[in-house]
Amino acid sequence: MELKKNKSTTLFWLFLKQLLWLSACILIEIFAFILLLNLAINSGFILPANYSEHYLGMNKDVISKSEPFDKGLIPFTCKYGLFDLDENYLTGNFSEDIIDDAKEFIKDGKKNNNLFILLERANEYCVVQYDISAHFSSPMLHKLFPKFEMMYLILFFIIFILIVINSALHFGRKLKKELKPVLEEIGQIQNRELNMERKTSKINEFNKILLSLYDMEAALSQSLKMEWETEQKRKSNISALAHDIKTPLTVIKGNSELILEEDNITEIYELAHIINGNSDKIERYIKLLIDETKDNLTKGNEEKTTLTALLNDIIKESEAMCSLKDIELITQNETLEAEIALNKDLLERAILNLIKNAIEYTASRKIIKLYCEYQNNKLVISIEDYGKGFTDESLKYAKDQFYTDKTERNEEHYGLGLYFASNVAEEYNGSVTYYNKPNKTGAVVVFKAVLPESNERV
Repeated sequence: MELKKNKSTTLFWLFLKQLLWLSACILIEIFAFILLLNLAINSGFILPANYSEHYLGMNKDVISKSEPFDKGLIPFTCKYGLFDLDENYLTGNFSEDIIDDAKEFIKDGKKNNNLFILLERANEYCVVQYDISAHFSSPMLHKLFPKFEMMYLILFFIIFILIVINSALHFGRKLKKELKPVLEEIGQIQNRELNMERKTSKINEFNKILLSLYDMEAALSQSLKMEWETEQKRKSNISALAHDIKTPLTVIKGNSELILEEDNITEIYELAHIINGNSDKIERYIKLLIDETKDNLTKGNEEKTTLTALLNDIIKESEAMCSLKDIELITQNETLEAEIALNKDLLERAILNLIKNAIEYTASRKIIKLYCEYQNNKLVISIEDYGKGFTDESLKYAKDQFYTDKTERNEEHYGLGLYFASNVAEEYNGSVTYYNKPNKTGAVVVFKAVLPESNERV
């Protein structure tokens, strides 16, 4: 099975495109942050990192000579401290730690790692501490965000994380969209909602999965169809068996009634023998019915028998059924001593179904003819009755399961006779055909079966 060809890609290219898109977004972010920083510095909104050092260098003399000392000359980004000539701290905004470092710087500036500038005044020293980092030019913003560079980096990483999360969500949504047909197909298979609609994905790997799922769906559909057909056949066989049990029951009932009316002991024994034979038949049918519930009723339940024995049993049973309606059974068959492995009960039931149909079609005190021919492993049995024949509708649908034309029947009928006989014939590569005789003086039903190779008796 092939899927409809659409423009598709592979997971590798899809992932690569997403990675390139993420990289491009990150590069744009970096470029935007650098550009914004330059614009802020150029506009004076942000003071450059060397602003304090440059300012102190430019105004060193002014600060040294100012009298009295003007702390407003010290940039707000710096801290300062005034010391006397004996290095005693006078005033400023240094902390205790910075005061000690400042004293060390006054003694020897090379030994201190802090960024200090020493400004010598007339009677004192002014030590200014500065840093090399960018700051807001607004004192208020500087007070709120003294570590501008740290804040800028945190903002950069927050946006970076948002870009990564957005990229992952976008990639996930795209994968979910392309995976949706696969998940839907799996759900349909789980629920056995099998249909012929074929969906596709834009990803080659997902299309391969879909193709495998569609093959699985087709196999499952075929399996379910076979399972349904097997179940229907099993139900049909059970219905046919239940239907066929009526035949020996009818014979038993009829002969029981005759026994009650019969005074001749010989006739009573003969009728009792018929009852006993049909009781055995009911027992076999019930066993077959039980076997069918276990799915054991098949063509393979075979036993070796002769066609003569099969036909004698059929004729004997048919005569018993015909006698109940005062119908004469005329037979024409030869002695067939070929021993064949076949399902005797199955074939006997099929042919007796056809004979029973003929009896139901034939009015009382009429005749039914039974002909048998066997040649080249082909068994042909013809049953001719003298009833009203098939209606036009019956000629079309008589072999359909449960089809019945009650206006043509003298008793309740279940529409299983021809259907069952036809199925048995097909099991043996044969068929059941039927037609009306001229002027609707009756009907002929022909049962054909191809039997296994026979072993002639010596």
